[in-house]
Amino acid sequence: MVESAKTSIFTTSEKKSIYSLSGILFFRMFSLFLLLPVFSVLAMDLSGATPFLIGVAFGAYGLTQGLLQLPFGMWSDKVGRKKVIVIGLTLFIAGNVLGAFADSIHWMIVARFLQGTGAISSTVFALIADLTRPEVRTRANAALGASIGIAFAFAFGAAPFFGEWLGLQGMFMMIALLSMTSLVLVITTVPNPESRPTLPQKTSFWNMVKIVWNVPTLRTISWGGFVCGAGLSSTFFLIPMILVQHGYERAEMWKIYLPMMLAGAVAMILAAIFAEVRNRFREVMLFGIVLLFISLIAMGIGQEQDRLLWFVVALFFFFMGFNVFEPIFPSLVTRSSTEETKGTAMGVYNFAQFIGHFFGATVAGALYVDNFFIFLLLLALAEIWFFYLTLSFPNPEKRKAKTEEQRISETIIPEA
Repeated sequence: MVESAKTSIFTTSEKKSIYSLSGILFFRMFSLFLLLPVFSVLAMDLSGATPFLIGVAFGAYGLTQGLLQLPFGMWSDKVGRKKVIVIGLTLFIAGNVLGAFADSIHWMIVARFLQGTGAISSTVFALIADLTRPEVRTRANAALGASIGIAFAFAFGAAPFFGEWLGLQGMFMMIALLSMTSLVLVITTVPNPESRPTLPQKTSFWNMVKIVWNVPTLRTISWGGFVCGAGLSSTFFLIPMILVQHGYERAEMWKIYLPMMLAGAVAMILAAIFAEVRNRFREVMLFGIVLLFISLIAMGIGQEQDRLLWFVVALFFFFMGFNVFEPIFPSLVTRSSTEETKGTAMGVYNFAQFIGHFFGATVAGALYVDNFFIFLLLLALAEIWFFYLTLSFPNPEKRKAKTEEQRISETIIPEA
């Protein structure tokens, strides 16, 4: 009993891995989230900007991110995680430097495409799995998820101020500097895995994808990732522009974003607790989809009545729904995949999520002016299909009951 309790305590190496990878994810995701709530309104000042081209620039990052998640995840399964992360961060930095000097919407689109080639999300989560034991892996993933959540909160709170102070180009330069910090952390602090499962070198790219795609739960999660990605990019492409068009000052947007983040944090915590403790992943997912659908209804009413309040309501409901899925999707992906294909499985999920990001912003930009309700209909159909798939989603098997010593040990916070 004592021995089993000890195994659930982080080792020194595991603590180092968690802290360093959490720091890398924090800087990386803070950089991305910093652009999300202000990009569409700041990009209006670029030469040649139109709603459609701003939408393409907004979503361009997601296209290359999505297309490269699978190759990078598979590549990391074969050649090692750290090497792939270093290359990805270098490409990401190059894209941000180009964005810092872009003076037209066309160059900004190129910069966003290049920025998206740093597709390392799936590799980072696969690396933490390599560097931790199964009995502590859930808490390790939770620590990485917490760093993303903190980055999200700080970025949304700071974005309106940085947007007014630095402008779009200045924000890209700051992101490049923060990304260099992540690169230094990877090289100097992240341990190398002692060993990790590997697939035979003859295993082809498509065979690895088929192994993952043949798992029904992973297909449902991937579609959910697509829906959430499309909703995230389209919502934060449209609503900031709508706020500005209704006379709302860019520097005052924090007054909306701050309570929105608090509501999202409450939804995230409650969803994670209910899903993990009571093993009600399916029920939590269905509730999250209902929140997303209510957001669409509110957005439609806002467009019909031309009232800003309804768009703010839509933003709140979307953000709460989106945050329902954030803590549980990565956990479900790792539970549904084998040790040998974890990198590829995360790649499939992130591929779907980022492709959704691209399509959401691009379609919203194309339909925003003249066909707003067609855009809402397309998103509604995607959410309805997600709801249908989730009705038959199996909750994971419950883990074995833990001893009192195990439960006590899992409350211990890793020491600094």
